[in-house]
Amino acid sequence: MPVFNSMSGQETNPTEDQAASAELEAKSSILAKIKILAFLAGVIALECLAAYLYLPSAAETAALAEATLATPEEGQAPTEDAETEEEELADQVEVDLGEFSVTAFQPISNTTLRIDFHLFGTVRAEDEAEFLSLMEENLHRFREQVNITVRSADITDLTDAGLGLVKRKILEKTNRTLGKPLLRVVIFSDFSFIEQ
Repeated sequence: MPVFNSMSGQETNPTEDQAASAELEAKSSILAKIKILAFLAGVIALECLAAYLYLPSAAETAALAEATLATPEEGQAPTEDAETEEEELADQVEVDLGEFSVTAFQPISNTTLRIDFHLFGTVRAEDEAEFLSLMEENLHRFREQVNITVRSADITDLTDAGLGLVKRKILEKTNRTLGKPLLRVVIFSDFSFIEQ
């Protein structure tokens, strides 16, 4: 049934009006989607431009790497710290501190960790005999300290690639147990842990 439009003086069909409004809605929906996509593309382009301007070029990276990795043969004199560190390392010997297999229950996650490793350490060559003597006297206290340290370590400490915090704690507790700072470095070998 046609409807008379008093403003224009024409008859209009309601189905034609519905079709025209549906077509208009579809066009506006597509335009909204295009606007959103254009906005997102602009944001991504701006982020890429900022990253391009922020990151150094290949030549700058090469120059930084050369400056960082410069060796004494290239005209730089070695520092006193580097020389003393090399002397200290040359003066140290490695000692076997034993194999360990530690089981630790994690109440928060209700899991059990099985941690296996072989522990080594370095001492100065002139302190080796004294260290071995003190280790023999305090072997069980040393093993207990290592077990306590590993059991109390967080999972984040155990997943650290260098095990830095665990090493420092074992080093400190070992030297305290021995009564002298004889142990210089702690080295983990064959380290593995399984969460069950």
